Amino acid sequence: MSIAKLAIDPLWQCLCPAWTQVNTGRSLRRILQCQTDRRPARGQQRAYSAQAAARSPTISHDGPSEDTVLYGRDAAARAKPVPRRQHAYDIHRKALAERESLTRQPTPYLYTRLRTLAANGKTKETWDLVEMLLRDRKEKPSLQLYNALILSNTSHDDGAAWRVIEYLEEMAQAGLQMDSATCHAILKVLAVHPDHLLRADVLEYMRARWYQLADDGAHDVAAGLLREGSFEAALRKIDEMQGSGVVVQSWLLDMSVYMLSAAGEIVEAYRIMRQRYDAGELNLSRVLWYTLLDASSSHRHHACTAHIWNSQVRTGYMRPASGICLNVLTTASQAGDAVLATDVFSHLSKRGTAFTPIHYQLLTTCYLTTTPPDLKRALTTLTIMALEKKLPPPSQAETRTLFLYLRDKPVFTAFALNTLLDLHKENRKIPIAALNLIIESYVHQRNLQEALNVYKQIHTFIPGPSAPASATQQRPFANIETFNLLLRGCRVADPPDENLASFLVSELLALRVKPTALTYDRLILVFVQAGMHALDSSGANIDSEAAASQRKRGLELLDWAFRHFTDMQAVSSTSPAPATLASATSPSDLSHDHSDDGGGPARLGWMPRFGTVE
Repeated sequence: MSIAKLAIDPLWQCLCPAWTQVNTGRSLRRILQCQTDRRPARGQQRAYSAQAAARSPTISHDGPSEDTVLYGRDAAARAKPVPRRQHAYDIHRKALAERESLTRQPTPYLYTRLRTLAANGKTKETWDLVEMLLRDRKEKPSLQLYNALILSNTSHDDGAAWRVIEYLEEMAQAGLQMDSATCHAILKVLAVHPDHLLRADVLEYMRARWYQLADDGAHDVAAGLLREGSFEAALRKIDEMQGSGVVVQSWLLDMSVYMLSAAGEIVEAYRIMRQRYDAGELNLSRVLWYTLLDASSSHRHHACTAHIWNSQVRTGYMRPASGICLNVLTTASQAGDAVLATDVFSHLSKRGTAFTPIHYQLLTTCYLTTTPPDLKRALTTLTIMALEKKLPPPSQAETRTLFLYLRDKPVFTAFALNTLLDLHKENRKIPIAALNLIIESYVHQRNLQEALNVYKQIHTFIPGPSAPASATQQRPFANIETFNLLLRGCRVADPPDENLASFLVSELLALRVKPTALTYDRLILVFVQAGMHALDSSGANIDSEAAASQRKRGLELLDWAFRHFTDMQAVSSTSPAPATLASATSPSDLSHDHSDDGGGPARLGWMPRFGTVE
């Protein structure tokens, strides 16, 4: 009778407990178990007759389709290992063969093999070999065996500091004292698995026994301090090693730079790398330079960022990502390094990066941060941004750095206006945001007349050839931001200029510029403050008729402010057509009642308090 052998796992045994079990040797599934167990166990293997296999369904556990039901000889064929499992099976057979070969080797060879396995961090193999020496060769526990067991815990996956403590307790029970090799093995393990207390005890034990700390042990101590985050102690240890003439290995310096960069300690990381670079050390890792550039630019460390960019990126050894380039540009803008900023722009341009407004903002900030500030180049950046077809026109957000620089400098504000005029003569496209910047600066300086003069010159900056007189559909160059700034100037003027505000509203309507809530808010504030100023002046006037006239004027202005507020309610609840501002073209028309077509009052909508928008 033919026999079909099937690999059975525990799930099969639970589902089919009544089937006959025949123990014929090692099970294939047992062979493929994880090799972390100390003693390999024998599994079970079932043997079934072909007739029984034909009567009973078999679920295959090999291959991608594990839910396929097979019968008879097909099930026996599927029991053969697939190539992936065959590879694991071959590895296990090789390990068994190697273990069998070790049993035929002499004891000195086994000790040499033990030291090799321990140095390579083979925790499982080291334990098996020690167990073989104790059980088969009848070797007694010794420092050499315990040193190997301790040193094998340098494995990152299988090693542990607590296991070293257990070995030390076993040594104490066996009457064995640590020697210098044991101490250095412990320090090497603690370089991978930090334990501050155990390291301190070992170093104190070495000092008490007058054991000399070897160079490799000093490296292990520094590495352990770095892993546990004691950066100051680790750097002090490295400096002591360099001061005593010890050649610090590159892996320890690389490790210190990586960990210091991850912790944000850019100053110390840059100091180490700069010392190695100046010393002419060859084969410095490009990944290390890349990591340090990423960290230094993120923390805005200009010296480190500029050095790596000039020595690695500009020379073509490294191509940083666009995000790192943006961080480098930000670092250069804060430090005022225009050369570095323009070089980053050139690098991104060659790569074909699509520039965004933030790139131009940073470049503008960089020109204004240099010593002395380069106002002309900063304004030129706005004109370059206006030429980008894939970007929206420059807005108020791109001029904030320029405004912070010009708001308290009337002389430089006039220079900025002249610079824009010169750029316009060079056929540069002047964005309206640049002219609004000049107006905003004058308004902040409470120079309403100069701001109004700039507004009157806006039409001369219209790009392209002059339009014919019949072209009535040409889009106005001034936008709602221009009028909002001028209305603010009318409010901060002394006294508030309500007549100029009415003129600006008429200009806004003539140019068909759509007002916003901020427009109404500032218009209301102009009339409120003008009315309050008139009422205050009436109280200080001695002439009764003049005082009464000023008081009446103040009440009228407050009434007009409320009517503008009514317009604001109507716009917020209906379509915001600019025709609702028609009543503001002149003070005589401000008393016009805005009503719906049905004759009723305007439908109320959002009702802000005076001045809340601004």
